[in-house]
Amino acid sequence: MQIRLTVLGPRSGQSCDVLVTAPTGTALSAVAGAIAASAGTGQPARSGAAVALYAGTERLPANAVLGHPPLVDGAVVALQAPLGEPATQPSEHTPRLKVVGGPDAGGVHLLHGGQARVGRSAEADVPLDDPDVSRLHTVVTVDGDRMTVADLGSTNGTALDGLLVGQRPVPLHPGELLRVGASTLELQLPRQVGDDAGSPPPTGRTAVPDGEGHLQVAAVATPSPPSAEVQPAPTPHSGSRAMALARRLTSGRSAQARELQRLAEQARALRVRYPDPAEVLLAALGPGPRLWGRGAEHPDALTVRLGLADEPVPAVPVTVDLRDAGVLGLAGAAPQARAVARALVAQVAASHGPSALELVLLTSGEDLADEWAWLRWLPQCRPAQGQDCRLLLGLDPEQQQRRVAELTARVGGTAPRRPTVVVVDESSGRPVRGELTRLYERGAAAGVFVVQVTAEPERLSPTCGARAVLTGEVAAHLDVTLPDGTVVPEVVADGVSTTWAERFARALAPLREAEGPRPRSALPDSARLLDALDLALATPAKISARWAELPTTGGAATAVLGTAADGRCAVDLAQDGPHLLVGGAPGAGKTELLRSVAASLAAADRPDRLALVLIDGSGDGLWICTDLPHVCTYLGSTDPVRMRELAQALTAELNRREQVLGGRDFAAWQAERLLARSRDGAPAGGADGTGGPARTAGPRRPRPDPAPAAAREEPALPRLVVVVDDFDALVAPALGSPGRQSTGSVVRALDAVARRGARLGVHLVAATGRPERTSGGEVDEQAGLRIALRTDDPASSRLLVHVEDAAGVDESVPGRGYLRRPDGSVTPFQTGRVSGRIPRTATLRPTVVPLDWLRMGDPPTRRPVRELGNGPTDLALLASALQRAAESADALVPSPLV
Repeated sequence: MQIRLTVLGPRSGQSCDVLVTAPTGTALSAVAGAIAASAGTGQPARSGAAVALYAGTERLPANAVLGHPPLVDGAVVALQAPLGEPATQPSEHTPRLKVVGGPDAGGVHLLHGGQARVGRSAEADVPLDDPDVSRLHTVVTVDGDRMTVADLGSTNGTALDGLLVGQRPVPLHPGELLRVGASTLELQLPRQVGDDAGSPPPTGRTAVPDGEGHLQVAAVATPSPPSAEVQPAPTPHSGSRAMALARRLTSGRSAQARELQRLAEQARALRVRYPDPAEVLLAALGPGPRLWGRGAEHPDALTVRLGLADEPVPAVPVTVDLRDAGVLGLAGAAPQARAVARALVAQVAASHGPSALELVLLTSGEDLADEWAWLRWLPQCRPAQGQDCRLLLGLDPEQQQRRVAELTARVGGTAPRRPTVVVVDESSGRPVRGELTRLYERGAAAGVFVVQVTAEPERLSPTCGARAVLTGEVAAHLDVTLPDGTVVPEVVADGVSTTWAERFARALAPLREAEGPRPRSALPDSARLLDALDLALATPAKISARWAELPTTGGAATAVLGTAADGRCAVDLAQDGPHLLVGGAPGAGKTELLRSVAASLAAADRPDRLALVLIDGSGDGLWICTDLPHVCTYLGSTDPVRMRELAQALTAELNRREQVLGGRDFAAWQAERLLARSRDGAPAGGADGTGGPARTAGPRRPRPDPAPAAAREEPALPRLVVVVDDFDALVAPALGSPGRQSTGSVVRALDAVARRGARLGVHLVAATGRPERTSGGEVDEQAGLRIALRTDDPASSRLLVHVEDAAGVDESVPGRGYLRRPDGSVTPFQTGRVSGRIPRTATLRPTVVPLDWLRMGDPPTRRPVRELGNGPTDLALLASALQRAAESADALVPSPLV
């Protein structure tokens, strides 16, 4: 279990984000001392019982359980003192005054009775950061069930549904719009929530704690809006303050009055359809019925509200569909532009769940990073497509280039991905690094939509399909150009503060979409490779006994993949291959499967009869397998010189084998040689069962060879398996890749292995994350064994195993895949994990680690896998046992290729 908390230090007011890692059910007392130390008090960590921690005004007991409310992801805990004053619990009929539009929108203020003054001053009961609002602008009075409003002599006046309000109180009814300065307020009673046509029912959603720091929220689809034929949107026509005019005219006696009344009702329905920031906040705090109600098929998916316009009637929402715009440009004074951008991002985060939306931030400078720090709590910012980061952020040039490269890699692809909204904030004047032009021009076709924020309209991209430019002395209004070219002037912009955004994001932080019941499967959700190998206790003696029982006709090439419905799932490269191609989406488990293949091959035969060559096309996922004594060569993709050397060495090895075999098949040659040795009295499975040694592994020294001299002079020829991760990164290397200039030679050498290796005892096991890039190549054509782990689309699954099943694999089950054999049969299986901790040492000690927001976009700091958590991994255990077994058997390791 991992939860993120913010710790407030005593009296200092300084805060620190921490990551708490602990087993499920851990009590707060186990980490309270470490939490206190993280607050920078300068005091050593004390026992949990001696540390006072508060959630709000309530002191947390020492036996409070981590992962259960209030100690969930995103929670704030205060050290030694309560946080704030005790709040009065409102009744179900407590009226609310919502700030539904303007530069400081989103506030929800409870009216408990008496007077509530609205103004720009700190003395106001409802403070508004709006330059057009007077220090004390207007007053709302609650007297029982009667509510009134009166102006306090403000400079810019007060209007109620378009009618000016003087200093004499006038009745204020729920649903009426109160305009003060550039801000719009609305009175609401909780019992009125949902009474509007087309609005959801006034019931909340159940958030069920999962004990892991999250709250599971069941999916609720928001009803589709009425069709345009039934309820068209208001359209501009002559006249202003139309609502006021309608009130002056006698209802039913004037056609113009009836038309204006109809338009006013439609404007009200549109405000329900496109909720204001206050409703967005309430949906997150509830959680309310509107939360995460729009999926990809919803007609209002990715439609954002920019503000309110007063034509043809007051308070008509002005919206932009990002799917039509592609790029939405937002320009103007930096603070106000960022306030509008915050409101836009909050809208899409509230209406689209993590499974339906991905959010990416690109910006430069610590000042702007602080403005966007609230994004760290949004679940939509967490990587779910295999991105190498902890949050989808680009806050410095290196992070920006990584995020842009990840996004542009989707351009031109056919795989369906969840929509992504990218915020590019260049309002400080510092440009964002990376190839943004391609993203602007072609991103929308790949489901990538951009909100570009700049200080000057001239710096907006020419590809912007919609523009919103702040105007006026205080930048409170927008001139909006819609995707169809329509210009809507004088839109009162919706903006929210960073404080509002932080509260909104923390409300979403612990929420997770509840998964429906998965179809029952005969396969487990996870499997352990050592169990499938019958090596739960991997000892040197057990492995040595297994090797001693091997047949003398040749080295084994059996790779255990994991567990199938009827037991162990395994392939024989010699009989079924000769080569194996693995494919799948990022995060599907390709690298772990390759590790398991390498480990199971090593367990299947001695290192002098089977050797491994490991190649990482990108990253270093296979490096941890180098402890296996069978590994003679490892190659990363960052050294072009060594890459060329390996390509040459692989080709030379194939030629050498051709010469040694002399036209014979590898298996036949090996059987003949072992038979000849057995006739001479040498042990067929002995130290030199495949020829003289080239080098020893570790401290081993060769013993005198009892075989005849003629046999000793024959060169070593073990079975050779070349394991390649990220083969697609070699076929189509990324721009700027250090080894880009040498990847071609490596690919040609691997093609030669695929083409010639079967007869020479050389096998290829390759993994690709982009099957369309490697399809039709030599490796693809020669792979008799094929595996599809989870894929992003049915087409990729068909390319790999000729069926679409892999596209339906659940993301929550990494390692689930389909094996296609040469006879066309397809078998589902669960990969046997080998990089996990040994079960008996898997108990975690609780830890508390500070988090740096600015570094969340960096690749995660990875601990060595052989010492993952608090104990060694299965792979480390197996490698140690294999090394000792090889030493006791004098099984000598072949020379490295380079």
